Amino acid sequence: MRIIVIGVGPIGGIIGGRLARAGNDITFVDVDKEHVSAIRKNGLQIEVPDGAFNVKIKVVFPNEIDGKYDIGMIAVRSNYTPDALSTVMPCLADDGLLVSMQNGINPPLLQDRVGPDRTVGMAIRMGSRKVGPGHLHTANRGHLYIGHLHGRTTPQLDNLSGLLNTVMETEISANILGVLWSKLTYTCLGYYGSLADASLATSCASDADRGILANFFGEVVAVGQAAAVRWIRLAEYNPPDFHPGNSFDKRLSAVNEFAKSWKLDDRKGPLRQIQKGIKTEVDFTLAYVVNEGKKHGIPTPLCEKVLDMVHELESGKRQLDIQNYATLSAAG
Repeated sequence: MRIIVIGVGPIGGIIGGRLARAGNDITFVDVDKEHVSAIRKNGLQIEVPDGAFNVKIKVVFPNEIDGKYDIGMIAVRSNYTPDALSTVMPCLADDGLLVSMQNGINPPLLQDRVGPDRTVGMAIRMGSRKVGPGHLHTANRGHLYIGHLHGRTTPQLDNLSGLLNTVMETEISANILGVLWSKLTYTCLGYYGSLADASLATSCASDADRGILANFFGEVVAVGQAAAVRWIRLAEYNPPDFHPGNSFDKRLSAVNEFAKSWKLDDRKGPLRQIQKGIKTEVDFTLAYVVNEGKKHGIPTPLCEKVLDMVHELESGKRQLDIQNYATLSAAG
């Protein structure tokens, strides 16, 4: 079985790197010249809890792809999904699977191209990062959820699960959309927590601050509920606890319980991207929630304000500052 992975970032590189080390036939594709050069010269260095390893992999630029592949794994940020699809479709076998290994709700875009039985959504709980060219790191072993949007299990999905289970704990879900939406609440939190170079323990220290966060969560969950999402409990919290239909005290209590896990040195992923001048996925994650809210008639003033503020941070019109949360409070 030939596999092609589009994107050798933290997700595609670590999962794909494990598969490559296990002897699978994998080709990796990336457009970052420095990253590709480092991998070609020194191999892909991966730091994982069960021991660091270096694996020699085949990595190419998009114009160097040859042959057909049985599985196409898309592991780019959501803003590059259209480009990744343009890259993978010409080399995907007629019955090949397309797997979204991304934040956000990308499987419907893949399903439009190859149909429901050949589209697989994947939700990953594995904090990971790119240390430098050719060098990836995760502090967690990780857990994968995979599934078709229609919720049924097909032979191809079973085969994919068997393949992934050889290197990472993998679970087939009949509710992959619910899993992705549940994870999306946490992704949206990343933008909320990236308005200043500070942890949530600092930016949401008071009950008033945590009340605003509870209302932000409530908007995301209300939109998902209107879209008939079936939530799953995350390790950090249970998304429906934040639904606006619950009392404010219950929602604040859920935030306070979640806050017990916050650390002063925690920083969210989008913050690092903003600091480095890298465009975030906000237009395909938080903006997705805002747009779905408009579709279902659910107001999302806090989500819209955070979205605007992230755009301003990306463009340089706004600076990272703890006072951004006072501005956000006025919008709520």
